[in-house]
Amino acid sequence: MEERDNGHGIGPADPVESIERDGGGEGDAPPPAGAAGAARLTPYELAFMDGDFESRVFPNIQSEAEGRREDPARLERFSFLGTSGDSIRDIIPPGAPPEMLEEYRALFYHAFNFWRFGRRLYVLDPAVARYLVEGAPKLEGWAFTAPFDSLYLQLPPNLFWASIGTDVPPEPVDGFFVTVSQGADPLGIPFTDVQALMVLGIHRMRAGFSVIPFDTEVGAGIPPVWTEPGRDAGMDFENVLPGGEMAGLYSILTTAEALKLIARALWYVETHTEDVTTAPAPERRSADRPGSPPLSRLDFHRVRLGGG
Repeated sequence: MEERDNGHGIGPADPVESIERDGGGEGDAPPPAGAAGAARLTPYELAFMDGDFESRVFPNIQSEAEGRREDPARLERFSFLGTSGDSIRDIIPPGAPPEMLEEYRALFYHAFNFWRFGRRLYVLDPAVARYLVEGAPKLEGWAFTAPFDSLYLQLPPNLFWASIGTDVPPEPVDGFFVTVSQGADPLGIPFTDVQALMVLGIHRMRAGFSVIPFDTEVGAGIPPVWTEPGRDAGMDFENVLPGGEMAGLYSILTTAEALKLIARALWYVETHTEDVTTAPAPERRSADRPGSPPLSRLDFHRVRLGGG
C-alpha cells in the first residue's frame, strides 16, 4: 500500500460541526445494560438521517452519475457531478472558512457512497481491536479487499485517540469510513483506490465531530503500508495520553497507523467469517436514560474475537 500524503503524520483537519444532536454522544459513558457490543449512533446518522436528506438529495446524485456513466466511488468523479457540488455547498455552515470545504466534501462523498452501498456498518468488539494492535497480524499473502465498496468501521468507545492538529487536544476516535474503487495507471496496470475518513470527537459535550481524510492505492508493485513501522520512533499505536497506559489506551499519530488498523480490521472480517455476525439495530429505549450513549438506528455486523 502506498501512502499518498506528503508527510508522515496525518495532516490537520478542521472540525466538522455537522448537526445539533438529541441525546448526546457516546464517548465518555459506559454502554447501558444490555447494549454490550451494540452499534452506537454513527456520524452518518448524526449528519444525514434527519429530515428528508437521504430521500431527496442522494437519489438525485445517483441519477446524475448513472446518466453520465460516472463512478461516484471515484472521489474526483463524484466531485465533478453538478448535483453533488450543489449539495455540498448547501450543507456548509454560513461563514465557514474556505479550508473546511475539503473536509465537508470528503464527508459528503463517503456518506453518499455509504448510503449507495446499503449503509454497511461493522462494529469491532474491544477484544478484536486489542488483538489487531497487540497481535500485530502481518497479513502475509492477503490482498486488500473489503466486503463492500463502502462501509463504516466503528471502533470501541474511548480506546483509540487522535488529534486534528498538534495544537489541539486528542479526542476519541469513533471509526473510519472506507470507500474503494477500481482504477488503472497510465500504463493500464489496475489498482484499487482506497479513500478513508477518520471520525473523532463524538461526545455529549459537542454538537458535531471532526474528520481527517486520507487515501492510498493498493495493487501490484505497490508496497503494503502495513509491512512498515507506522512511526519514526516508538511502537505503533503507543499511547501518548497522560495515564493512558494504565487504561490500556492507544493513540493514532500517523496515516500509516490509521491505514494499518483499517487493513487489519478488513483482513479479520474476511478471514474470520465465523466471528462476524449480523445484528438488527439496537433497542434504543436504554439510550433515553441520562448519561447513556445513544445507539444506532442501523442494522450492523458485529465483529467478535473467536466468536466469543
